[in-house]
Amino acid sequence: MNAPHHFPTTSQRYDLQRLLDGAVADGVAPAVSCAVVVGTAETGRRELPVLTSGAAATATLFDLASITKLFTTVTALILVDSGVLELDAPIGRKLPAYATGPKSQLTLRHLLTHTSGLPSEWRGWDAALAEGRGFERTNLVTDLLATELEAAPGTRFAYSCAGFNTIMALAEHVTGTPWEQLVRERLLYQLPTDGITGTPRIEHCAPTEFQPQLGRGLVRGIVHDEAAWSLGGLSGNAGMFATADGLRIFGLSLLDGLPGILSPALAAEMWRCQLPDILGSNFNPTDPGFGHGLGLRINQQPWMGTLGTEARGHGGFTGTSLLVDRESSVVIALLSNRVNPSRDGDDATGLRKAVSDVVLSAAAQLTQDLTHERNTL
Repeated sequence: MNAPHHFPTTSQRYDLQRLLDGAVADGVAPAVSCAVVVGTAETGRRELPVLTSGAAATATLFDLASITKLFTTVTALILVDSGVLELDAPIGRKLPAYATGPKSQLTLRHLLTHTSGLPSEWRGWDAALAEGRGFERTNLVTDLLATELEAAPGTRFAYSCAGFNTIMALAEHVTGTPWEQLVRERLLYQLPTDGITGTPRIEHCAPTEFQPQLGRGLVRGIVHDEAAWSLGGLSGNAGMFATADGLRIFGLSLLDGLPGILSPALAAEMWRCQLPDILGSNFNPTDPGFGHGLGLRINQQPWMGTLGTEARGHGGFTGTSLLVDRESSVVIALLSNRVNPSRDGDDATGLRKAVSDVVLSAAAQLTQDLTHERNTL
């Protein structure tokens, strides 16, 4: 870097803008936005001004898709901190649908680490449409909770949206409070931003997919994920919307251990890889990206980048990602609507990796320059 106390350099900002513009020009997504932080509170943090390309402004809200699972995780852990939920007690003690049979051994930790044994998807919404029943939320949640396990809890890792919607149902059952209200009051109100919401205004949102086959037309300001849509919007697996800067602020809170939101012990559990302890001999440490904290994915190659082996975060089907790396003191919030007008195009993995590589390389150089400066004083 040309100056150790300046991030980004003109060249680095140009590189990132070029990547965003190239993604729009190549048809990866019609709208892209990116917000970056590099540096620690001790050395000073450098925030990159929000970059946009295509049909995006700095105030554009994007459907975060599965990044929502991080908000679900923190909300659930807030309930653990307050004594409403327990991390390692069988959820069947509070949720009747899980009180007997193989499900009776399933815990919140299993759900948060995708080791519950539940299938990847719950498709009760599809059956409701096919049978012309429409969406009646109480019936849909009952159907969700009747989902059978595919494996015994704690014996496999298999990514499960159904599991995170089960967390939502559990939290609603024990608190008697609608999920959107729980997330808003317990978590969002604690974050210093209005750039994250589960109830966006349509005119502020980037559109996602054109779905006439589902009677939805062009989806905008309504969650793209069909399961979350059927459940009324913001759900355990999807439904949060954010600006790039709003997501960056949440990422900074994660980087700092969620101060004022979670106890240090639970914040540390989010960060720690859980799978060796849970899976035992079924854990395969040689599988790239085979790591998971509570809610946080670890070393998700290739999108977290060549230098992102210690990174945490989450991606979203709509073309979104949040990367948080304590080793490099980096937050990258990258948002796109790559599913507009169809999900069949580029999945934005290349864009996400390229942005990660540029930022993490710059962070490594910044650290090297600052270390050299300290050693020569």
